[in-house]
Amino acid sequence: MPIKAKRSTSAKSTATRQGRKSRRDTIVLQAALSFYENGFDATTVRDIAANSGMTSGSIFYHFATKEELLTRIIREGLQLGHQTADVELVGKTQPVEKYHALILGHLKALHDQRHTHKVAVQEWRRLPTEARAELKQINNWYRERWLGVLSALKVEKLLRADPEPTRRMLIASLNWTLHYKDEDLKDMHALSLQMAACGLNLPVEEFEGLLHQAALQTS
Repeated sequence: MPIKAKRSTSAKSTATRQGRKSRRDTIVLQAALSFYENGFDATTVRDIAANSGMTSGSIFYHFATKEELLTRIIREGLQLGHQTADVELVGKTQPVEKYHALILGHLKALHDQRHTHKVAVQEWRRLPTEARAELKQINNWYRERWLGVLSALKVEKLLRADPEPTRRMLIASLNWTLHYKDEDLKDMHALSLQMAACGLNLPVEEFEGLLHQAALQTS
């Protein structure tokens, strides 16, 4: 009997944790949508609570301030960027393959949670100083990943410009796709090829040829 009681308590604890996580996830999603649609300053905790089907007190139980919520949203967006890049880079060994994988991964991460990333781009300045320092570290890991690939392309003479300005130009261009119309985003793979080719100042057909050659070397 004591064993059954222990299992029952454990099951209740697990259910409670899952319930709290579900509520936190709901709050984060609704906050991101509200910040996306109305802006950080114009969105109140009461707005987020109403959209989440909760009271303002429930929001404060999970997040002490609106700024803490914003930090959580941007952190999750940055982490998603890393995770999506990891998926796209699987099996890629040649620099040109990795370059295209980073571009495709960035596009997919941006548009999988479009509202989250637009909030990150627009509301970064609203972050508290400590949060900005923490998130900048995550961003730096992503930056180094890009620089490693672009530097390898420069060694292979596929990139003539310096890696860091090229990275900034590419990231800015990729982030600007948040403003694209839906019809321009229907074929994400084709868009990634176009942007990758532009980054190396090549026609799309020539860039596709480089990818094909790289795939043959990998196999």
